[in-house]
Amino acid sequence: MEIWAGIGLFILGAAWVVTSLMCIAGVNREWARAKPSIFNYLARNFMPYTYLALGLLLVGLTPHLVFEDAPVAIDLLTVLLVVLAVPIGLISMIHWPLFLSPPWYRRWYKRGGRMGNKTPLWDPQGQL
Repeated sequence: MEIWAGIGLFILGAAWVVTSLMCIAGVNREWARAKPSIFNYLARNFMPYTYLALGLLLVGLTPHLVFEDAPVAIDLLTVLLVVLAVPIGLISMIHWPLFLSPPWYRRWYKRGGRMGNKTPLWDPQGQL
């Protein structure tokens, strides 16, 4: 049973990582102007970073549910992903610095883009 739970959680974590990276890269930009909610209460929207951290944690920790005696490489990967995920998750829940955001997000924010407003997500000059 733990093997199937581990595989399911690994797939969920990998999906969160891929989706979050696509959002951060600008493939899907609609998340930037989502309306504030109980889960998204800061001045700027940082949800993709939070989901990226959760996905990295799941991807890193679930192999221990699949393998009874995990190889050393799995242990090192777990440590690496947890070391990456914890600061990303904590910073994204408190305040993600604008300079760490992708260039398209910084340009959108400088044009007046905020959560819940209608500022175009794409530059008027046609830049990405």
